[in-house]
Amino acid sequence: MAGAADENPGPAHQAALPSGETTALLPAGEVPSIAPLARALAPPPAPRPAPVTARDTAPVTAIDAMRDEEIARTRLFIRMGWLLSLFGIGTVFVIDAPRALAILFVAGVVIGIIVSFGYHRAFADPRNYTRRALLTLAAICIANGHLAVLLYGTFSAAPILIVIGIHFVARTEAERIARGIFASAVVCYAAIAAAIASRAIADPGVFASDVPTSGAALAIGALFVLATFWLAYHTARQLRAASLAAIDDLQRTTRLASQRAALMDELLGDLERALRAGPGRHTDEVIGELRLGAVLGRGAMGEVYEAHHAVTGAPAAVKLLRPGLAGDPAQRARFARELAAGRAIASPHVVRILGGSAELAGGAPPFLAMERLHGGTLAELLRREPRLPADELRALARQIGAALDAAAAAGVVHRDVKPTNLFRSDDGGAGVGAGMWKILDFGVARIAAEPAPDERGVIGTPHYMAPEQALGQPAGPRADLHALGAIAYRCATGCHPYDAADTAALLYAIVHRMPARPGALAELPADLDRFSAIALAKSPDERFATGAALARARDTALAGALDPATRERADALIRRRPWEVRR
Repeated sequence: MAGAADENPGPAHQAALPSGETTALLPAGEVPSIAPLARALAPPPAPRPAPVTARDTAPVTAIDAMRDEEIARTRLFIRMGWLLSLFGIGTVFVIDAPRALAILFVAGVVIGIIVSFGYHRAFADPRNYTRRALLTLAAICIANGHLAVLLYGTFSAAPILIVIGIHFVARTEAERIARGIFASAVVCYAAIAAAIASRAIADPGVFASDVPTSGAALAIGALFVLATFWLAYHTARQLRAASLAAIDDLQRTTRLASQRAALMDELLGDLERALRAGPGRHTDEVIGELRLGAVLGRGAMGEVYEAHHAVTGAPAAVKLLRPGLAGDPAQRARFARELAAGRAIASPHVVRILGGSAELAGGAPPFLAMERLHGGTLAELLRREPRLPADELRALARQIGAALDAAAAAGVVHRDVKPTNLFRSDDGGAGVGAGMWKILDFGVARIAAEPAPDERGVIGTPHYMAPEQALGQPAGPRADLHALGAIAYRCATGCHPYDAADTAALLYAIVHRMPARPGALAELPADLDRFSAIALAKSPDERFATGAALARARDTALAGALDPATRERADALIRRRPWEVRR
């Protein structure tokens, strides 16, 4: 397997896939609404709010999907309530009901219509759907339901209205409110029924039976009604739980399919490069004092050749831009950035650039010469074993962290740190020690000393993007450290921090949600959860400041020995943004 010879299979402008392993640049045309949407919906850096909120984008979790359905169902329930209310007001004029009770009933129904009309309009914006609003509607429903019970008859069909209200509230996310409404309904109805059964008061309902009935019979009838209250509450909660489980199973299956598709994409890319290896159109040519040998790999951007210095015989790997792209200024600029970044960074953990040119000279295509490495990428290691051994992950975090610190010192931000760009060399190279990690491919890097490239869209690979990248904002060194934190999360748990059915949902999750707690996915120390909370923090200022700090924190977290200040810092982040619960 060739080290630096490995080339990303897709061009810089290839569309992003949920696999997170195939692209470096998402043009604005690919996901035109993601960055504005994420900015518009970005929650403030405050404690987790109490409102039951919904989103303007595709559901990310089972609870999200149920919440969206709940808002639509609530608005439908309000409209149905208006029809019942108007019917109830109409009956008052044709039944012989106590005047005071009839006035009280009509007043309560009118108030209910007015209040619910306001909420119906407000709920057109899902952000207005709050627990307080739900509690108000439920209380009005139960109160008017009991007024109807008194008006029409305690032992008539009127309690069905209360049964419907209990069932509706119990289907919502607000379980405590549902329990409170259920208990209030039971207490109110039981009190009315007990007063009538004990002959303390007469049944004021217009449909009260004139047939003499014993108090015991009335008590049994009341118990039957209360049993229907409980049945309505219990079945609604069970239906909600079953719906959540079904949606969650579907999303878990989708995530698994996404991961398998990502692995298949990587395997097909490796197979294609392996099948294309061998003599190439430039084999035996000399470019920049390097004689090209066999092709090590081919990709959408060009070919990578094994090479040797024409005089000294020193090994190298040479990347040549494909003829069809050689005239593209954007592709040549990518070559120039990679060349400049490699020369600017002084680190043994960055692939060493030997030379190159981004210009067409004497008929030769743009080329990039780099040290010849032997080994494999982290992506290849993770395909063989989803989780990286602790010692290997420790070495990766330390060495890649040091490389990112060296890049930051040189004013370079990689912006596409991912497993396919992290290479572990073996002892087959010239003077390269076994197990040394190196960063490859600075083609989309941002270099502070150079003018900012004219870029539109989202830069990076979705699964490892920092939130600011997903928002289309400038990325600094801490965006690269966020990517390293996401890689460490995957290596420790065997799972990506975020998985979604499409790129839009994935970018939304990166900006707005936390991943599952690492300790819930694998047997890991609690301190490693805290480490991940800081490494994957939404705000760059909340993350580790340097790669060295990140690596040290991970080492101490693995030993369960984080210092109190770091634990307090992480716990505060977790309180503000709790881990997502995956079933």
